[in-house]
Amino acid sequence: MKFTSLFTRLGLVAFGFILVAVLNEEGVWSEPASTTPTTIGLAESLLFEWGFALLALGLLMAMAMMGAAYLVRDERMENLLWEFGGEEE
Repeated sequence: MKFTSLFTRLGLVAFGFILVAVLNEEGVWSEPASTTPTTIGLAESLLFEWGFALLALGLLMAMAMMGAAYLVRDERMENLLWEFGGEEE
């Protein structure tokens, strides 16, 4: 388990170094953007280009919330008796 944690941390550090190196290259920032981003462009790209991805993400989040709600339930006998007002036989 410690090896997996160490490997993950080293991978994240390496990813950070690679990301900083790529973003610091002069070619990335030398040309100005050809168009200015607008809210209409963002809305169109979310609706048309990213629609399926957002739907899949929403389904995954809904399943995670249902799973969390299921795991939080406390079904010990004393809690069930208190909740439903029953007497223990």
